[in-house]
Amino acid sequence: MTLRPLRRADRAVSRDEALAALDDAPFAVVSTVCEDGTPYGVPLSFVRRGESLYFHATNEGGLKAKCFRRDARVCATAVTDVRAFFEGGDFSTTYRSALAFGRMREVTDSVEFKRALVDLCMKYVPGHKGDIGRAMKAEGPRTAVWALDIDELSGKSRPGPVRQPASVTPPATARPDSASPRA
Repeated sequence: MTLRPLRRADRAVSRDEALAALDDAPFAVVSTVCEDGTPYGVPLSFVRRGESLYFHATNEGGLKAKCFRRDARVCATAVTDVRAFFEGGDFSTTYRSALAFGRMREVTDSVEFKRALVDLCMKYVPGHKGDIGRAMKAEGPRTAVWALDIDELSGKSRPGPVRQPASVTPPATARPDSASPRA
C-alpha cells in the first residue's frame, strides 16, 4: 500500500512522533472488511513492541478473527491528547494521531504470545504486575493474541492555541444534556 498525501501536510509528524502517538493512545480502532464488503472497525486495547502492535481477543472466534483470517490487511487508528478549544472565532481540536497499515497475524509462538500479554497488562494495569502469571494461567487457554506488523505509518498533530484564558476552555469531555433528545 502506498500512503496518500495528507490534505493538511503542515500537520504531518515524523515516524518517531507517530510511534509516540501510538504508545500514548489508550486504544486503537482496527478497521477491516467483512466477507460481504461491509466495513468493520473495532476499538481495541493494544501495545506496541518495535514495529508491531499487539491486541488480545478471545480464541473462541468472532467477527474480527474471521475478518483477519479472510483478509489480513488492516488499518489501526489511534488518537490521543484530544482537547477542544475556541480561538479566533472558531472551534477546533488539538490531537496527536497515527494510522498504522499492515497485515494482521495470529501469534502462535508461545514466547511472543506471553510477552505480548505481559506488555498489555503492564500498559493497562501495572499495579498488578504480581498477578499477571496467575491471570495468564487462568485466561490463557481462552485468549488469542493478534499482531499487526506495520508496513506503512503516518501521523498528524494539531497543537492547541498558544494562550487561552481558562474561562473559555471547554471541558475535556462533553456530556450530552440528559434532557436533550438522542439521535
